[in-house]
Amino acid sequence: MSSMNFDLPFHAVAFFALGIERFLYGYCFIFTDHFKTSVDQNKFPGLTKIPKDGYYWRCMQRLGMYIKVFQFSVVIYDLLVLDRENVLKNLFQGGMLSSPEHKVQLAIGAGLLFVGQLLNYSVFNALGAKGVYYGYEFGYKVERVTCFPYNLNMNDPQYWGVVFCIFGIYLVVGASSFVIPVFELFWYVMSMKVLENERGRRWIGPLFKTAKSV
Repeated sequence: MSSMNFDLPFHAVAFFALGIERFLYGYCFIFTDHFKTSVDQNKFPGLTKIPKDGYYWRCMQRLGMYIKVFQFSVVIYDLLVLDRENVLKNLFQGGMLSSPEHKVQLAIGAGLLFVGQLLNYSVFNALGAKGVYYGYEFGYKVERVTCFPYNLNMNDPQYWGVVFCIFGIYLVVGASSFVIPVFELFWYVMSMKVLENERGRRWIGPLFKTAKSV
């Protein structure tokens, strides 16, 4: 039976670790010029060999890849360390086929995974890496698109795709706890509503300028 039981030390660390990626993207969205200046001054490690063509969005792409380590590490530790016995039983001993309820859960999880991956693939196919990694915000030409999934009544389809995938994985493996997917949902909604939204620029931008002037 899935639950929301807390392992306080792990979940406290996990909450902030999962937020690092969202803060990076929020930083790039709200403080785009500051990010570009920091990149030009080599303040981020591991970017020295980035091609100069599309330099800023490629730097963002590389940093995004590095920071995914936090997300993957949290999920892997949660499922394969804390919940190892349960997950292995469900995956390799038919645990998810042991009852009608488990079969329904498996089907829903597989459906969420499929939809999530479809949304992620379609966003990259529509925008390309340049569009996904803030090419427009960095000043590169990125064509506006109206194809799938941007013809759906859905804001930020890629982010919803990630959320669907995370919940899908936890459902498919019959995870004992859904705390981590809920954390992911929180941070991605924070991105969509504040950190990568114009209201974030209105709320957070002035605070940054005030802090610099003090």
